[in-house]
Amino acid sequence: MSDATTRFNELYRRYAPAVFRRALSLLGGDEATAKDVTQDVFLGYYKGEARLTGAAQPFTVLYQMATYQSVDRLRSRARWHGKMSSLSHDEEGDGPAVQVPAHDGGVERVEATHDLALLTKGEDEQTLTCAVLYFVEGYTTQEIAETLDLSRKTVGRALAAFAARANKRSERLTVKGTA
Repeated sequence: MSDATTRFNELYRRYAPAVFRRALSLLGGDEATAKDVTQDVFLGYYKGEARLTGAAQPFTVLYQMATYQSVDRLRSRARWHGKMSSLSHDEEGDGPAVQVPAHDGGVERVEATHDLALLTKGEDEQTLTCAVLYFVEGYTTQEIAETLDLSRKTVGRALAAFAARANKRSERLTVKGTA
């Protein structure tokens, strides 16, 4: 076995359970789809590993890929529920100041993920990951910055720009007489 194959097998043994749990969490307990996402993430990582540059740790890349692919699966079957968490951005642009969750957990958490999937169409992978971690998972901007190896200001700016675009999309999606 080559060194690359051995390294990949070790990454799979070490991180596949966490990637599966991430996908399962975002997909609302759909185990079959979470297994598919896990396999797709590792296949994509294996195929693209030679092209990966930078200082990102393998887990960070795998986590981002799992988030993106899970949300992409939700996006393909999402329907609009007419609500989104609110975001208050401070005046200096240092990041969101107040998070008002769109859910209390359980089914509402899955619905919030579905809403987010619909509102994220066309967003880049980094912004999408920040949005999921903030609006769905409840991470703080500092936790997101540490997880994704970004500055807190970068996370705050990405979330503020995303929130502005998403609010415009939500206005277009809200049917008159509902919401």
